[in-house]
Amino acid sequence: MALVNQAKREINAKIVFFGPGQAGKGTGLRHVFNKLKPEFRGALKVMSVQGARMLFFDFTPPGDGNVDGFRVRFHLYTVSGPLVDPAAWKMVLKGADGLVFVADSAPQRLADNQASLGQLVEYLKGYGQSLTTIPTILQYNKSDLADAASLAELEQQLNSSRLVSFKTNSQTGEGVLQGLMALVKTVLTGLRAKGTEAIASNEGLQQMVEPPAAAARPAAEAPAAPAPAQPAAAVSGPLVASATPSAAAAPEETPLSLEIAGDPVATGDLVRVPLTIRSGDREKTVVLTLSLGLSEE
Repeated sequence: MALVNQAKREINAKIVFFGPGQAGKGTGLRHVFNKLKPEFRGALKVMSVQGARMLFFDFTPPGDGNVDGFRVRFHLYTVSGPLVDPAAWKMVLKGADGLVFVADSAPQRLADNQASLGQLVEYLKGYGQSLTTIPTILQYNKSDLADAASLAELEQQLNSSRLVSFKTNSQTGEGVLQGLMALVKTVLTGLRAKGTEAIASNEGLQQMVEPPAAAARPAAEAPAAPAPAQPAAAVSGPLVASATPSAAAAPEETPLSLEIAGDPVATGDLVRVPLTIRSGDREKTVVLTLSLGLSEE
């Protein structure tokens, strides 16, 4: 779900590359990163999540990429590896504004493609979403293989939702950037239809910081990045403030609990993590800002 940064007059939107292991998600994301001019994109970062590798970077589309005078910054994510823990995917998919499903065109991977697509549908159900409520495109990757399945067969087996699809080759980049830019235009159209006020509404923010119970625990297992002293001290302020009114209404021994309320949102070298603080029947949501010094792979 897109987030509005009033101070920077930016709207942050999220696109996730999803698909079976070794289908070319990470390679495709890296191709997009390499094709964009440095002035339009941030650094490509790699983070360990549930034993897998999460790749992500942000970019602003050139041209008229704004909504109500707010510049739109897109954050691209994927999780790379032959096998990925469902907890990692649930964390990354949370709040997605657009999806790229990367299928492997090799005939022997048809069952893997179908299983992965089924998993995606189930994960989205946990957030009250579907392939038709979130802008989604299909990429039929490795279409250059001599024995690649035909477009007609892939469409019949994987595209019952009649999504826009592209034949791609993530090694050469054929079709990858074109498909992504088509998705970006669709997301921008949706954001403009909502308007900045609707995007920043309290209802939208509430959905952002309160995930379904099934997704809350995996998100809490996300790897912790080293935080400088200053951001940590800033969080301690809201912690104390939220405990003060609770003490008057609850027994003195009522404990405070702290849990991660959603997936991190990366902006440049900063990662913002929504946290929920609870004491008895009272709760408060704050945002922890971490400054990362991650090495590129």
